[in-house]
Amino acid sequence: MKKYRILTLLLCLLLLLQCLTPGFATEATEESASETAEDLPESEEVQYPTGLEAPPELIEYSFPPIDDDFRVRAKATALIELNSHTIVYAQELDRQVYPASLTKIMTCMLALEHGNLDDVLTVSETALQNLSEYGSTAGLVEGEQISLRELLYCIMVSSANEGCNVVAEYIAGSTEAFVTMMNEKAAALGMHGTHYANTHGLHNSEHYTTVRDLAVLATWAWQNPQFREFSTTTVHTVPATNKSDERTLTTTNYLTSTDTYGRYYYEKAAGVKTGFTTPAGGCLISTATDGDLSFMSIVCGCEQLIDNDGKDLDMRFIETRNLFDYGFETFYYVQVLTDTAMLAQPVVLYAKGRKSVVVHAKDNATVLLPRYCQAEDISMQIRYDSDAPLEAPLAEGQRVGTVTAMYGSIPLVTSDLVTFSKVEREDEIAPADESGGGSGSLLSELLRYWYLTVPLLLMLLLLILLLIVRAINVHREKKRRRQRRRRNG
Repeated sequence: MKKYRILTLLLCLLLLLQCLTPGFATEATEESASETAEDLPESEEVQYPTGLEAPPELIEYSFPPIDDDFRVRAKATALIELNSHTIVYAQELDRQVYPASLTKIMTCMLALEHGNLDDVLTVSETALQNLSEYGSTAGLVEGEQISLRELLYCIMVSSANEGCNVVAEYIAGSTEAFVTMMNEKAAALGMHGTHYANTHGLHNSEHYTTVRDLAVLATWAWQNPQFREFSTTTVHTVPATNKSDERTLTTTNYLTSTDTYGRYYYEKAAGVKTGFTTPAGGCLISTATDGDLSFMSIVCGCEQLIDNDGKDLDMRFIETRNLFDYGFETFYYVQVLTDTAMLAQPVVLYAKGRKSVVVHAKDNATVLLPRYCQAEDISMQIRYDSDAPLEAPLAEGQRVGTVTAMYGSIPLVTSDLVTFSKVEREDEIAPADESGGGSGSLLSELLRYWYLTVPLLLMLLLLILLLIVRAINVHREKKRRRQRRRRNG
């Protein structure tokens, strides 16, 4: 009989522990979470000055090319759709190339970051040293006083090499210190394939970059309104200085102006910077916009050729135009998610007056697609937050999962999946007043915490069953004792 008593006591103890454990677990979890929150330092979000925000993360396009035969005659190139930050075409993205005067993008941005455009700078003797006599210039002379604003026009419009050294001495005290700043900024931007050796881009074997890094630099600079002003100006008049009459600067980017070589003009183009040395070849970064498409083209290492009429062909402008035409002819934006379109009608348990609810995407979304991709070829992949059926109550606009627009196996964009309308619970009862809850409120609470009450009820039934068995055994034992006493008596 002892074993039944022990078993009964053990079951009672288990029942007591089952009742107490959830409360203890909750308290311990909350206490631990509180301690963890107190121990963690407050995160500080990096604040960038306006126009100097971190560069957007560039995405490499995952679609197969439309034309496998399309090639750009350059050592390395990239075409970036600026609205989606997507590299839609690339050749030799990580090949080491010489940037030539594309270097001046970094020089200009550091001047904007650390300088004051109204400050007046004086051209020093050292700023004019170690420059090629064949390099581009704005004709600045020693002792000339010119504002930083006008100096940046000289650098970005007519590609003045001496102007870069003047900026460097103004910002950092020396060209060497400024070059250190350039390399530090390149590292901060994630330009891991870049090393600067001077401020202007004249050839140096230790002065190199990659098209991938140039894409990071140029997209970072392009978001700065002041940089856009300097880099898209085609003609600018510098006011007279103490050493010079006023001078007119004309852009070296023939895509954006008809004042020099109209044969290269491309009406959709704007900015950004040209570059050329014999080792680097022809280099150009430019942008073009048509409708809702905006592209940035980068070409490095283009040749100088001769056409059938014996005229020079500057291939950096021709290949950039070809890249822009390819982009505008190949890609378009398609709306793939609409916040008003019904996507599914899942079943809802315990719903009052209905059995389901309409769900839809929380956001509208458009994506960049090749023109061979049609809207009807896009499917919707729905994932609910739980494998269990939805349960009432549900609020209007409540998230229940995610929806991803898919082109074949390629995910395009993902949005929250939300309910279209509110769903009330069929057994929902008004909360009890302060005088008492009532049996309905108790039943509702029991159903709400079924994952606790069901195990408790099962254990209670088992305990009752064991008590009944014990009582039957006790009764039988008493009956056997009485029978033995009669036989012995």
